[in-house]
Amino acid sequence: MHSAPPFETGNSESAPLYERIARELEAELLSGRYRAGDRFGTERELQERFGVSRATVRKALEGLEADKRIVRVTGKGIVVAPFRLRVELPELLSFSEEMKKRGLVPGTRLIEARVKEPPEEVGSELGLADRERVLTLRRIRLGNGKPIAYTEAYVPESAGLSEADDYGGSLYDLLFAVSGRCVEEARQTIEADVADDHLARLLDVKPGAALLRFRRIGCCGDGLPLVYETGAARADRYSYEIRLKRNGR
Repeated sequence: MHSAPPFETGNSESAPLYERIARELEAELLSGRYRAGDRFGTERELQERFGVSRATVRKALEGLEADKRIVRVTGKGIVVAPFRLRVELPELLSFSEEMKKRGLVPGTRLIEARVKEPPEEVGSELGLADRERVLTLRRIRLGNGKPIAYTEAYVPESAGLSEADDYGGSLYDLLFAVSGRCVEEARQTIEADVADDHLARLLDVKPGAALLRFRRIGCCGDGLPLVYETGAARADRYSYEIRLKRNGR
C-alpha cells in the first residue's frame, strides 16, 4: 500500500474525516492494483499512515466491510475480498451504467453482432411478426478488464441497429442515439445456475462454478418491448440487493 501524507483534522473539506479516508481506500480497491486475497494492511498501519485515531480508522473501514470489499483474517490483518458488483433493484441501469456508478471501467468483448431470425421465444416476447428479424448481440461484459457476465441481446431490426455499429458500450445509449427510443422499464427474472464448459471458458471460471442467470425484457415508456436480454453473471463478482417494504403497517 502506498504511503500518503497524514489527513489533517483541520482540512477545509466538509466531509467527516473517516469518510474522506474511506473514499481514498475505496479508490485504491477499485484501481485494479489489488487482487483478491492481497493484504491491505492492519488498523495500526492505517492509523499511522493517515495520522488519525484507531476509532477513526475503524469507522472508515465499516462501510468497506459491509460492502464485502475487505475481510479480516487472523494473522494477516485486513485482506482484499473477491470483487463483487452489487446491483440495487428496482433501479434500472444498463451494465455500463452499473459499472460507472461504482467507479469501475466498463468493457466489452464482442462475440457476435448479426441480423437474423430470432428463436421462437424471443420473437414471441418482442411481439414480432412472422419472419421479422432481430439484431443478435452476444458479448462478454467486463469490469476493470475482468469478465463479469456473458450476455445475449435481441433487438428488432426495425429499431435501426446494424451489424457494423459499435457495440463496445451501452446498448441502451446506442438505441437512443440511433432510433430515439429508450428503455424506460423492464421485467427481469434471476435464477441460480452453474457454469457449463462453454460458459466456464467465456467467464474464466471452473465448470460447475456458481452463476446468476438472468432474463430481462426492456420496454419503452409506452410498454412496447424493445430489447430481450438473457445471460449469466459470475456469482463471485455480481450480486443483487432488493429493498423491501411492507405496505399498510
